Amino acid sequence: MNRRKFEESDGVKPQMTGAEIAALVGTPADIAVIRRDSGPDKDEIGVNQTVPIKSGDHFVVTRKVVEGGHAARPQ
Repeated sequence: MNRRKFEESDGVKPQMTGAEIAALVGTPADIAVIRRDSGPDKDEIGVNQTVPIKSGDHFVVTRKVVEGGHAARPQ
């Protein structure tokens, strides 16, 4: 997850929800997009979906919300 290794002492369990996976990297569940990045199944994992966790699994956690903009220059 985000190039960091997490272990049981960090809160990793044999089965975790998407929200729990997102929480490991500090991303709030309501804006998290979680995907498994190892093995054949690379679909999105729902925040309430429970998935088995195996040693060596990789996940990608990103945020749904992207805010941007610029200040208008006076004419």
